[in-house]
Amino acid sequence: MKQYCVFLLTFCLLLSAAGASADDYSFDVEAFAPKRLEINYRLDLRPGFSFLEKDSRQYRLTLAADNPRRHQNNSSILAATYGSYKAGDNSTLIFDGLLTVSRFFDQTRDTQVLNEAWLRFDINTSLQAGIGKKTFKWGKGYAWNPVNFGGRQKDLNDIDQAIAGYSMLFTQFTRNLSGYLSNTTLTLALLPVTEGLNDDFTENDSLNFISQYYMLLGDTDVDLYLMAGTAGNHKVGADFSKNMSSNHEIHAELAYQSEQSSYGIAANGRIITEENGRSNFLAGTRYLDHRDITYILEYLHNGAGLHQSDMQNYFDATDLALSTANKAVMRQAAQNYTQYLNRQFAMRDYLYFKASKPELFGHLYMNGAFFSIVNLADKSHSNTVEVSYTGLTDYIFTLRLTTNLGNHNSEYGQKLSSDRIEMRCQYFF
Repeated sequence: MKQYCVFLLTFCLLLSAAGASADDYSFDVEAFAPKRLEINYRLDLRPGFSFLEKDSRQYRLTLAADNPRRHQNNSSILAATYGSYKAGDNSTLIFDGLLTVSRFFDQTRDTQVLNEAWLRFDINTSLQAGIGKKTFKWGKGYAWNPVNFGGRQKDLNDIDQAIAGYSMLFTQFTRNLSGYLSNTTLTLALLPVTEGLNDDFTENDSLNFISQYYMLLGDTDVDLYLMAGTAGNHKVGADFSKNMSSNHEIHAELAYQSEQSSYGIAANGRIITEENGRSNFLAGTRYLDHRDITYILEYLHNGAGLHQSDMQNYFDATDLALSTANKAVMRQAAQNYTQYLNRQFAMRDYLYFKASKPELFGHLYMNGAFFSIVNLADKSHSNTVEVSYTGLTDYIFTLRLTTNLGNHNSEYGQKLSSDRIEMRCQYFF
């Protein structure tokens, strides 16, 4: 896969360079025709600085003895290329690749990800088919999409970042109607899972059928979802979005999985695995006020998340391991935290809130936002303030401050980093 990503990026660079070398300054009507190759690049520099929470259990498990420190510098460099190539009259190649080099805790790691590389066939104005690696972005939620059966979840710390898709074969049929039901779209996809191909989609080799049926009912968007797989990974779901007025919208998602792995934590810190039917739910609203501030509020329920009692069992077992200085148990506790607790929506019930405003303080090129995720069980929360500047052509500068707050026995109160400052400089060309 790494060689494939590098090859795709090199291929795109060569094509764009070849196009540039062929340019001249004479007037040519054909130059205004649609280009066969549309390619864009983005360079993203992200220096960051984190203050570590020395009283957190994770700090005491991993850093206190061998590598004590109060703060940590970390940074990332991202290089992305994305675009399309008109392969024929009715076929288009869509691609999106990302190279990342990160420096964290004195370790450097580089990753190459091919987010998308798929060939689209426009059979007619209503029917489309495709094959390759594609990203589905199903659902109406801003922070989470439990109905996105054919895609990965968003990263709350970078919600607009491109997400890697899955390799599949799909088709999409759209029909415009007259009446209360004015538009429908049916999307069908086959997603295979084998070693080296979509192997993180299901635990075992499988063939999965996924569908989305979209309807525009009056002024309400409605979607129905279905997934069935040979490995028993069966899901059903639905969502809707409705504009209550020109500045007020409501939305919701509901998904049910017949057999979903969930985890619990016993009193001794041991991980317990269960297979049960689980429901995931999201309900939210978006509101634009007279000051041009957009508010988003969402309630999220993760049916497979940990209970408060599971978290307390982990805290108690870890405290015992630390008090007895049992190295083997401490290593296992650190691994359990990384795998089961240090992830998005590790527990069951959360509240997401975001407020954003363009032209902050009356400045045309300055935008501001505040967003928070609250664990409703232990009342801990993570809050981020960001200010961005877009006054320079092709550049976006963003300053972010994130702080995690909560008591000693809470999810966000036990994060390794208590506060983080990050600067982002994005250059588009």
